[in-house]
This record gives sequence, C-alpha cells and structure tokens, in this order.
Amino acid sequence: MKDGKCPKCNSATVYTKRNGMSIGDGGIRIYISSVFAATATSRNVHYICTTCGYFEIYIEDRDKLEAVTKDWKKVG
Repeated sequence: MKDGKCPKCNSATVYTKRNGMSIGDGGIRIYISSVFAATATSRNVHYICTTCGYFEIYIEDRDKLEAVTKDWKKVG
C-alpha cells in the first residue's frame, strides 16, 4: 500500500495518515481531523483503501519492532 496501490482490489484510492486510527474498546476509530490518536512520539503510519476498506498499519519505531521479536511467536 505504500506505493499507493491497494493489494486487495488494485485500486489507487489509498490514503495515509500518521496516527490516523486507534483500535480498542470493541472497534476501530478513524481520525479525520488533525487530532492525534496517540502521542506525538508514536510512529504508527496507517494506510486505508477507500474503495474496498482494506487497511494496513506500519510500526516505524525500531525499538518496538525489536521487542516484538523477543515477545511474540514467529509465524511459520
């Protein structure tokens, strides 16, 4: 999606926003204004396809990604 093309429907209607959504409390909240969903130091980048609704979240904080390799189970 980072290239502007949706991997699910192949459309070019992909939009991105840093801290553009939050997940929790039984749902997903999409932030369409300039209000941040997380702290200013958060490095979460969200991509949404407005044609099919598919979305991806990328974590850019290298320390948090390193912690995942220690705490999460690897798939495969």
